[in-house]
Amino acid sequence: MASTYTPEQLDGDGIIAAQGFTAGTPYTLTITNKATPGSCYLVFSATFLETSPLIFSGSTFTYTNVTDVVLDEYGNHFAGVIEPQGTSSIVWTPAITILSGDATIQATGNIGLSIAP
Repeated sequence: MASTYTPEQLDGDGIIAAQGFTAGTPYTLTITNKATPGSCYLVFSATFLETSPLIFSGSTFTYTNVTDVVLDEYGNHFAGVIEPQGTSSIVWTPAITILSGDATIQATGNIGLSIAP
């Protein structure tokens, strides 16, 4: 099932992901509403840092028009710069199953996001 998040939902504190993510299943994260002339930022974080497993540790990522990617040493955050040219996407294959509500998504630059398995 695909999920779509608006720029308003991703701005500021962001939104808790409404879907779960199954270990070993590739998910395509496609940036939408990309109308800003400069770079934007997309951040995924564990919602409950004190109790969450290292949700991004061991995951694999493939990036298109996304640079300066950071995966923190604890495996609780990943972030990237969304370049202004072309379509930007991330193919993410989680190493562990992440339950609905265990990830928060934030973005700057008035961009949206579509996530599809």
